[in-house]
Amino acid sequence: METTHSTELLGSIDEAASSSELSKRAAYSSAQFYRLIRRSLGGSPMALRRRLLLERAAHELTRSQTAIHEIAWRASFRSAEGFTRAFKRAYGLSPKQYRRAAPSDFRLQPGARLHYAPSRLDSAGGSKMNALERLIEHHCQTTSQCIELCSNLSESDLDRPSGDPRPYYWHEGPVSLRAMLGKASAFAAPWMEAINGVKTDYAPSTFADMRESLARNRLAFLEILRTVERDQSWDLTFVDAVCEPPEVFSFGGVIAHVVSFNAYRRIALLRELSAHGIEAFEAADPMLYRPEA
Repeated sequence: METTHSTELLGSIDEAASSSELSKRAAYSSAQFYRLIRRSLGGSPMALRRRLLLERAAHELTRSQTAIHEIAWRASFRSAEGFTRAFKRAYGLSPKQYRRAAPSDFRLQPGARLHYAPSRLDSAGGSKMNALERLIEHHCQTTSQCIELCSNLSESDLDRPSGDPRPYYWHEGPVSLRAMLGKASAFAAPWMEAINGVKTDYAPSTFADMRESLARNRLAFLEILRTVERDQSWDLTFVDAVCEPPEVFSFGGVIAHVVSFNAYRRIALLRELSAHGIEAFEAADPMLYRPEA
């Protein structure tokens, strides 16, 4: 769609212009303007205006302390009650509930072609999230929580063989909770050695060593990930001389491997915690991850 049509529509967000008035500004007949808007933007001019007003209201609810009745008035509603009904119908939450939940994405129908566009997105908004970094951070936070949850268990509980004869499909024989915690903590150790030549403990066994290993592995792997992203070296390959015999891997393949196997290890670890009477399965879900302060 030509910029003129979008500009005319966006320019009307704060005025109660009719569809016919908008069409005159764009130098089209009402019917032509309606067809162009609907074909290009997926809705009638008035329906799109209502959506843009609600999106702006959602943006203001989570990024300002403006009173809800003022936001309602700015969204062209004559009463807070009418605004609340329309907002809840669109977003599934009342304005108060939405403000409390504080989602980053204020858009309705994210796949639509046109959305309210604030002049400056909040720097803490969701547009800057890196999904791969989030998965690594989530793994480290979850593993840290598991370490603390296990810190009061007895030595015999920590070293007791898992009730699952094969908690990891690549591992033959029983595995203890201590060993599972250690491997989750040292998740990047093989790649720190293969890529950077830094040899560290693959299997820390004390809680102090696990905490230290987790912090070191987190920083090291995030550095590998950021370097690959910066250089766009996903498909570049390198020789892993640590393997016997040496093998060739791509950097992108290594990152995918770590993300996938971290998830497998976490699920097995949380299942083992459950066998010890410790329920923490919700922590396995990256969708519920919240960065620690």
